[in-house]
Amino acid sequence: MIHFEPISIKHLQYIREIYNEYVKTTTVSFDLEPATIEKITKLTMHDEKRFCSFVIKEDNEVIGYVLLSPFIQKHACFRTAEVTIYLDVRYGRRGIGSRALEFIEEQARANGFHTLIAVICTENESSIAAFSAKEYQLKGIISQVAYKFDRHLDVCYYQKLLL
Repeated sequence: MIHFEPISIKHLQYIREIYNEYVKTTTVSFDLEPATIEKITKLTMHDEKRFCSFVIKEDNEVIGYVLLSPFIQKHACFRTAEVTIYLDVRYGRRGIGSRALEFIEEQARANGFHTLIAVICTENESSIAAFSAKEYQLKGIISQVAYKFDRHLDVCYYQKLLL
């Protein structure tokens, strides 16, 4: 059974392992070097509680995480958040990402957000499909913003208004 739990210090090593697998083997993350615990802490544990973070657990095992982060650090953008989901690669294509997205949207509404943004490498077809299926709309593509594995990478922006 899938459930969500607020991220705490005890989860950081699991999150780091999940994230670093993507860093090493995919273009899902634009990082080139494995993340440290300090970096994972900064990415997942925000001072402002509206930007919440949760581990995704199955049978008490951490299998992923989902979070809301500031999209643009400007005061007028206080009702917009970036949504991020990472799953242990062994748990993909089982609908868990979609459930995590539904869960974090509920949290976003409860925390007063109006707009959610997903920033996705255009090679990440599974994330594009998952966000599109939940009515996120493509709002733009920026070409060649990253370079990894000897090629340039494009990024796309998907948006959902939480009406």
